[in-house]
Amino acid sequence: MIIVEFEKSVSKKKRALMIDAIFFVDQELCHRLRKDYYINIRPVKNLSTKEGIYGDCMDEDDREFTIRIDISLSIEDIISTLMHEMVHVHQFITGKMRSKWVHEVTFDKVVYPHDMTYDERPWEIEAVLWEARLTERYSETKTAIRQGLFRHLRW
Repeated sequence: MIIVEFEKSVSKKKRALMIDAIFFVDQELCHRLRKDYYINIRPVKNLSTKEGIYGDCMDEDDREFTIRIDISLSIEDIISTLMHEMVHVHQFITGKMRSKWVHEVTFDKVVYPHDMTYDERPWEIEAVLWEARLTERYSETKTAIRQGLFRHLRW
């Protein structure tokens, strides 16, 4: 089970869409996980302007994660950024990625310096690929629901 909390208030619409996207990724990537985990959402206005990033994910230990996200972005960019950061959550939970020290990251049992360029980091390459797949699937699912293609299902 996933537990989601917000550090600061967000509009009801954005909050609902963000929670929906997080649970979507949980179902797509984390459905086999048996233990609960906790996601703390830290909305930050103009994070992209202040730090040059749309979001990031921090492993707080004990299956607790903080995702910072630029709440000033369009809802589409917020959703795709959440998808990206949730891939990192999955990488941490499954042990594929570990970041015990500030200066290095272990990914697929290989130690990398933390100062690698973003485009060379294998954990980011994987997250970007999954972000695109998940965002497309999420969009297709929402479009299908809006078009009534799942009317035969009971919710």
